Amino acid sequence: MKKGTVVLLCLPMLWLATACGSMHSNANMATMPGALSANDVAGIVATANEGEIQEGQAAAPRATSAEVRAFAQMMVSDHTAALTAARDAFARNNVTPAENDTMRTLREGAQRTVTNLATYNGAAFDRMYMQSQVDVHQWLLTTMDTVLIPSSRGEMRTLLETQRAAVASHLDRARQIRAGL
Repeated sequence: MKKGTVVLLCLPMLWLATACGSMHSNANMATMPGALSANDVAGIVATANEGEIQEGQAAAPRATSAEVRAFAQMMVSDHTAALTAARDAFARNNVTPAENDTMRTLREGAQRTVTNLATYNGAAFDRMYMQSQVDVHQWLLTTMDTVLIPSSRGEMRTLLETQRAAVASHLDRARQIRAGL
């Protein structure tokens, strides 16, 4: 396993611990990994978008707040578009998303978040979903800035720089909604 993969694994574990409401991770985010391969970056990008789509689809019909419901629907729409754009860029650049430990952790985390959210109802559901969205978007923004974008070149880097703005916007909106709940 690459050194970068080991350190990058700590980030989604921290997100999972936060999203599940139990802070028991001792991840050290001060040390960030080196460059990842284009295939590893593609795997992480695809899986992060797929997780957001899955969580948004689960949250939209259960949210009680109109703002939370609209946010969940926006996550499905925006991340579906981002995934399509990413897959198009992967194809044009002959990049195949690699199965790696980080994407497996992300996939498991999204499934765990959906399962955990199912135990909440009403306003508690809305608060937990929005907290998980703040956590995952903060993780993704940090990971984009410190690992994914610096590891990418050419069209892949441009794609990630463009999508970074959407991730930052999602994070800001999630924080606003969470604060109002």
